[in-house]
Amino acid sequence: MNFNDAMVAVRASAAPTVNIPEQWGQGRATFGGMLAAVLFEKVATQVAQDRPIRSVLLSFIAPVAPGAMEVQVKVLREGRGATQVQATAYQNDQACAVLLASFGGDRESMLNVAQERAPAFTAPDEVQAFPFIPGLTPDFTQYFDYRYTLGKMPFMGSEQTTMGGWIKLREDSPQAISVAAILALLDAWPPAVFSMLKKPASGSSLTWAISFVAVPEAYSANDWWQYQADIQSSANGYSHIDARLWDKHGQVAVLSRQTVSVFG
Repeated sequence: MNFNDAMVAVRASAAPTVNIPEQWGQGRATFGGMLAAVLFEKVATQVAQDRPIRSVLLSFIAPVAPGAMEVQVKVLREGRGATQVQATAYQNDQACAVLLASFGGDRESMLNVAQERAPAFTAPDEVQAFPFIPGLTPDFTQYFDYRYTLGKMPFMGSEQTTMGGWIKLREDSPQAISVAAILALLDAWPPAVFSMLKKPASGSSLTWAISFVAVPEAYSANDWWQYQADIQSSANGYSHIDARLWDKHGQVAVLSRQTVSVFG
């Protein structure tokens, strides 16, 4: 099942049980971007359409396997200007992930501090595509088109603390970009710290915080999105990584900070 079909299935059912599709794995767990997208789709049904997403906080508690997963959604508060909703995922009566999403309409403000535009990267058509190799690269990477332009690929012993490039969905996705798709595109990249390792090692996200600057309706998940991650610190088996995702015209869409456990 491709990404768009999976999201359609989630939105079409009001039942608390959702099915995590096969072939979206990364090691023994489901790809975190798919999990985040599923939980967000469940949360979004509880919020008025005139309140756009502002931030998502996600805690990864236990690995999620393909198959049935129960999602419990609770509106924590709905005020005049903002709504906060929590989604908790369970498998086998074990909490696997908790997502907290904050929505809010625009407010009048005297402040207007613009984000820096995207850095200059080599054009995606001038960069070789990252290959999907069954049994070697994670299963979920077959659904994304990656073009590395900054730093090195995982486990190549890079001395740089930055990594990035271009990304888009491989499947046909002509509709406007969705929050769920942005979450998937943002998390599809391996943790930047992996590029500094000299041999394969495993790791997993512990927590993930995403701030939404803009969700541009003029672009789709088939457009190229520019990504850059910066390692802020790494010690004692934990790495703290900041990242940004820009649209094809260099406007920032989201800001991200991730804490990653590294086993190696």
